Amino acid sequence: MASLPLPLIRSLLLAQFPNVRAAQSTAQGETPDAPFGFNLGYNLGDDDSRVTANIVRYAAALDLEAEDLAFMHQVHGDTIRVVSEPGAYEDTDAMITTQPGVGLTVRTADCVPVLLYAPGAGAVAAVHAGWRGTAEHITRKTAARLLAEFGAEPEAVFAFIGAAAGACCYEVGNEVAALFPERWLQRSEGKNPRLDLPGINRQQLLDLGIPEGNIETAGQCSIHESHLLFSFRRDGDRSGRMLATIVLREDV
Repeated sequence: MASLPLPLIRSLLLAQFPNVRAAQSTAQGETPDAPFGFNLGYNLGDDDSRVTANIVRYAAALDLEAEDLAFMHQVHGDTIRVVSEPGAYEDTDAMITTQPGVGLTVRTADCVPVLLYAPGAGAVAAVHAGWRGTAEHITRKTAARLLAEFGAEPEAVFAFIGAAAGACCYEVGNEVAALFPERWLQRSEGKNPRLDLPGINRQQLLDLGIPEGNIETAGQCSIHESHLLFSFRRDGDRSGRMLATIVLREDV
């Protein structure tokens, strides 16, 4: 199994910086008989030992051990934690660290993973932004803390918005749609409005003065790209989970 290719979504923007590594996993990389594909989430009906082995492979692709990853017990809120070591953090949807070697990790299957890097401040952040967190402005709040508490300047903050449910496919009810400006909604007669979650999170960064050229959006829609990405909205309980991770390098 270790010889199988492990496709990852990489940020070309963040790849220009030698002090940071970042990637997002996909559904691919497991043997054809794996019921959940390259699943990185527990408690879904998959075999725990298989999930653990997959996480080890994923971490190794980032030159990390699985024990180097910092996970969030995501609750679709706006709690941001500053962390200094790996582990699992309760009731958290964003993390910031200045500690090299700690892989800040977001687990998704439609929600938006946002990875931030502030080179001048020597800080990275990882954000989990579903529609609830997006409505609570969690991406803007996380970036604002990089500016206010870590001395980052807006023009020196860089962001990668990973693959997530896109406006092409992400239908929401009218109650959810009412939480967002009309510009982020696409409407078709007889159908529920579709919401542009990646676009809203990008705008939250722009609103802080982060330049457009400092923000990269993966662009793949998790619902549409059934061969590549997991989607809870598409597959329900048969959906696996993806990870997105950013880490400051210890050896540079």
